[in-house]
Amino acid sequence: MKRIKEVQQKVESLYNEYNAAVGKQRPALDFDSLESIEKGFQAIFNADARATRNKTSLPKALSLELRKSFADLLLLMDGKDLVGDKLKAAAKAEKEAAAKAAEEVPESKIA
Repeated sequence: MKRIKEVQQKVESLYNEYNAAVGKQRPALDFDSLESIEKGFQAIFNADARATRNKTSLPKALSLELRKSFADLLLLMDGKDLVGDKLKAAAKAEKEAAAKAAEEVPESKIA
C-alpha cells in the first residue's frame, strides 16, 4: 500500500506539471476510480500521438515519465508490483551470489 500511495502522488504531481507545460486544463484524477486513471493515461497518450503526427512540440521527457508512472499505477491497482518484484529478485540474486562466493573462498592454513 505504501508504494501505491507514492506512485499516486508522483502521478498527480507529474500530471499537474504536464498540464501546466502544455497549457491545457484536464479534469482532476480520481485515484479511487480505475476508469479515471485509464482516461487520464489515454488522454496523455493521445496528446503525444497528435503532437508527433502534427510535428508539434510537447515536453517529451515529462510525457515519458508521466506515462511510465501511469502504467506503474495501473499495474499496482491491478495487484501487480513489477518494480517491487524486480527489487526482490535482485536482492535474492545478490544474496545467493554472496553465499556462493563465501563457499568458494578457500580456508587459509596458519603455519
